[in-house]
Amino acid sequence: MHPAALSAMRDDVLEEQSICTLISNRLSQVTVDAPEPLRQISVEHLATKGKKIRGRLALQSALTLGVDFERAVDWAAVVELLHNASLIHDDICDGDSERRGKSTVYKQHGAAIAICLGDYYLTAGFGLAALAGAESIPVVTNSVFTSIGGQAREFVGDGYPSWSQYRDIAVRKTAPLLSLPVIGAAAISGYAIDTKSIERYFSHTATCFQIINDLQNFADSVGAINPCSDMAGCRPNAVIACFRDALTASSQASFDRWNDRVRSGESGNNVMEAREWWQRVQHTEALSRAARHLDFHFKAASSELLRLPSEIKAILDDFQRWLACELAKVHFSGTGQKGVHH
Repeated sequence: MHPAALSAMRDDVLEEQSICTLISNRLSQVTVDAPEPLRQISVEHLATKGKKIRGRLALQSALTLGVDFERAVDWAAVVELLHNASLIHDDICDGDSERRGKSTVYKQHGAAIAICLGDYYLTAGFGLAALAGAESIPVVTNSVFTSIGGQAREFVGDGYPSWSQYRDIAVRKTAPLLSLPVIGAAAISGYAIDTKSIERYFSHTATCFQIINDLQNFADSVGAINPCSDMAGCRPNAVIACFRDALTASSQASFDRWNDRVRSGESGNNVMEAREWWQRVQHTEALSRAARHLDFHFKAASSELLRLPSEIKAILDDFQRWLACELAKVHFSGTGQKGVHH
């Protein structure tokens, strides 16, 4: 690689690290104000290194749209607090024991403390949003409301989600907290923004986010006897939704009944049926179908990006490039292959 390109890459990494440190420092101040029983737990949770994609996007959006530096940092912290609240609550809902290579708050401290910490982050997020700009409060409220509704949709209804139902869940629970950094910054700055255009863009990127996670969840267990965690827990997964949609009507009904039994706890410790379905999934085109959906929604997001005003496009260009890199990693790892071969 050319030395100038290496230098530019190094500068980008350093800038990213400094921005993350800036946001982390503001979050540390929030931890100091946490109720005493949650304080050390919050310190440990926030010490887990994340990419802070949403926080970085919030800071860049606010600064680009003319928000002063201190309020821009506050806004970035708001977005990160809400995101962390959603992660903590999501781990409770899914019963997950690990995130980012470390034990979840739920696993380490139990559901009660995890609920309390998530609730504290939500409350602190709203309080900090008032400091960043009271104009952001309605946007924050709507984003949290929609995201919670999307999360709840995972746990209602009979059978396993079809592809259209899967995407509806993915968009509702993921897109609001992705679009919030930009839409909220616009509200604080008074910038007139076409909210619908932004939401269309993020509906596609949110779908990409979820499919990438699902492909990784699936790929981590390929070739294993026992199913991936999403299938074992009958949680929405792009690959499994593609598998279900390709089944005959009678097989769909059987698969749906099995999912309902698992979710209701009626299946007990019988793992044989789970293994049978898992073997069937691995020997279909479901994986490559999910990868094609991923490519489609990335291209759709790219098209939507081109239609946005130049100043908004400039804000989102780095985010889009990052997403393109994540897409490339998925394809490089082989999760986009045609079927699964042993």
